[in-house]
Amino acid sequence: MRLSVAGGRDSTTRTVLTALGIAFGVAMLLLASSIPTARHHRDERIHQRIDHNLSRHPVHASQHTVLISDIDTVFRGEAVRGRLVEPEGPRAPLPPGLDHYPRPGEMIVSPALAELLDKPGNGLLRERLDHPVVGSVADEGLLGPSEYVFFLGAEGMADGTAGARRLDHFGKYYPRKPLDPALALLTVAGSVALLAPVAVFLAAAARFGGERRDRRLAAMRLIGADRTMTARIAAGEALASSLLGTLAGAALFLAGRQLAENVNFQGLSFFVADLTPEPALAALVVLVVPGLSLVVTRLAMDKVMVEPLGVVRGTGRNKRRLWWRVALPILGLALLQTSLTKSVPGQNAVAFTAVIVGMLALLIGVTVVLPWLLERLAELAGGRGPVSWQLAIRRMRMSSEASTRPVNGIVVAVAGAIALQILFTGTTAGDAGGREPARGHGAAPRTEAGVAQLTGDSGRPGRYAQSFSSTPGVRSAVGVAELSVMRAHDGYFSQTVLVADCAHLRLLADLATCTETDAFLLVPPGTGGQHDLTTWTPGTLMRVGGDAEAARWRVPRITSTVGVPERSPLRDLSERTLLATPRAAGAAVLTHATTSVRITYDKGQPDVQDLIRTAGARMDPRFSVVFPARAKGDLALAGIQRALLAGVAVVLLLIAASMLISALEQIRERKRLLAVLMAFGTRRRTLGCSVLWQTMVPVVVGLVIAALVGTVLGSALLGTVGRTAGVDWEYMLAMCGLGLAAVVLVTLLTLPTLWRSTRSDGLRYE
Repeated sequence: MRLSVAGGRDSTTRTVLTALGIAFGVAMLLLASSIPTARHHRDERIHQRIDHNLSRHPVHASQHTVLISDIDTVFRGEAVRGRLVEPEGPRAPLPPGLDHYPRPGEMIVSPALAELLDKPGNGLLRERLDHPVVGSVADEGLLGPSEYVFFLGAEGMADGTAGARRLDHFGKYYPRKPLDPALALLTVAGSVALLAPVAVFLAAAARFGGERRDRRLAAMRLIGADRTMTARIAAGEALASSLLGTLAGAALFLAGRQLAENVNFQGLSFFVADLTPEPALAALVVLVVPGLSLVVTRLAMDKVMVEPLGVVRGTGRNKRRLWWRVALPILGLALLQTSLTKSVPGQNAVAFTAVIVGMLALLIGVTVVLPWLLERLAELAGGRGPVSWQLAIRRMRMSSEASTRPVNGIVVAVAGAIALQILFTGTTAGDAGGREPARGHGAAPRTEAGVAQLTGDSGRPGRYAQSFSSTPGVRSAVGVAELSVMRAHDGYFSQTVLVADCAHLRLLADLATCTETDAFLLVPPGTGGQHDLTTWTPGTLMRVGGDAEAARWRVPRITSTVGVPERSPLRDLSERTLLATPRAAGAAVLTHATTSVRITYDKGQPDVQDLIRTAGARMDPRFSVVFPARAKGDLALAGIQRALLAGVAVVLLLIAASMLISALEQIRERKRLLAVLMAFGTRRRTLGCSVLWQTMVPVVVGLVIAALVGTVLGSALLGTVGRTAGVDWEYMLAMCGLGLAAVVLVTLLTLPTLWRSTRSDGLRYE
């Protein structure tokens, strides 16, 4: 171990580079081992702040109760959690994160929301939440440091009116439930796909500087060391670097952990205390990383014959065997296809283990097939092509291990990312069910629709609509009274009734005639599919809302079936809806209706959605404004793909760093040879291109294998949950593009070192 730092500057540099590579891998593993703790803390905070009465017993007003109502909002795509609160006594329970209730008209906000309100350019949000701030929400009441939360004091609230509910405590704990098979499969597959490249990276980092180390061991054989002693010396050097790297990785993780609260990815953030590794997992990392470096060093020594007069490596006479390399991915595929036919992860330990072993076998199979394939390619391509190509091929034939070792991490990362993309696509497409709202053929391309609702107030929809109409960007606003009904005896599916006078109904539908007693069945284009379960039969008894004891209502006589005009706010509906005049609906049922304003707006107007939300909040903070998104499943999948792309980019950046270190080390190893080539008249451009070919060829070959293995793996995983695969070729090309970009970046960064190595003083030799 002492020799790792006692051999001069070269030994110290080699040890530091190896330790640095291992440190990055250890930091990532410690971060992964913190996920269970972070999830547990987040679940605890979710349970503690539940503010719904989930018991069957009603809560009566007392000194220990509080009235609360949801007033959530959205600002420029960011969700803001809001609660309207009115304590009914001095001993009313406090929600987590508050030490007192705000007075009516006052507001307590989270630190992130306070910062957002103070930022320049957020005047719309300040106008929407135009209340004095009198306190800050503590960490106990937040899911993360970047969550936007506020509590607004109120008075005059009534239980059961306008969405208000009475509580005598906060929090509710649930027993842990088994994951849905598809979600369990996503969890297992995602963990393996993201951690396998880290393991490959650690194995590559343990072999940094391997060639120079082997030559030094040959010198030690010359002064009397035997084979066993040289093996112990190699193991000691590897152990020293891995232990130093483990300590540095722990320090790097602790330093990065302090910055966790400044990171916000798509609304997800963590407190510093959340990123605490599980003790058992942290101990496993500390034990496995040095053990992995010893195993890698031992396997590498088997392929090298260290003799007193030099180092002899495997030559073309000992060709690599293919059968066991192909057997490994075939074994993984067989495990996924057979062991999981009737069970999936989350249901039993056998299926859980089978998925992990099968995925690892397929992904590691990429790394063992790549050297064989690269060797065959080098044999076929040798002797032909430009000088730069021949130099690169010659180098790969002499040391294919050194050429593929830094590339293996990129190949495994891309293969895992493609498999996850196929898995995400299959599961999301199955959940979305293709429910894309239909729209009219002649709908204006620059307009979108939205809905503003105010629960418990059905008497002034026209007045509210008029206020929304004056908002910049709003094309039209139609106020109606909205009812949610379902069949009285066997109904489980909610259906919608919109009540307004004839003048407003004409703005929603194509009506030939309309009287005060008419009702119309609105049928938007494309309805009648599996997702449209509405049934409208005159005289059918319905109940208003989902409560079994709710008021009863009969479907009135339907005058006619009508269509949707191209500029109607209802053009995006995906189910049949009943339109009724007040007399046709009945005055009694209107007391249970909700104010609903159907809005069409110009999507080209800057911040138009926030302008509409602000207009609603100025009239009443309880206004809920929703903008239904088309192809919701596709949008969710796009978010997952962006997250996965970002994660893979981070892993590729880490592996690109290892490739850079490995490339620089190889240039240093060949410094004298490069100087000789330069002295014989080789152009710098030729040497630079040879470095590019030497790095790019293994990556291109590896990416082809990664695309094949990733597609097979993703299809096999989807087959375990009974779904078919679909490949997003654009996403696959993006993954491969990231890998190629890493190659180009590494090559450009190695050029300065390459030019220095070709100077004439490199011809000196001691």
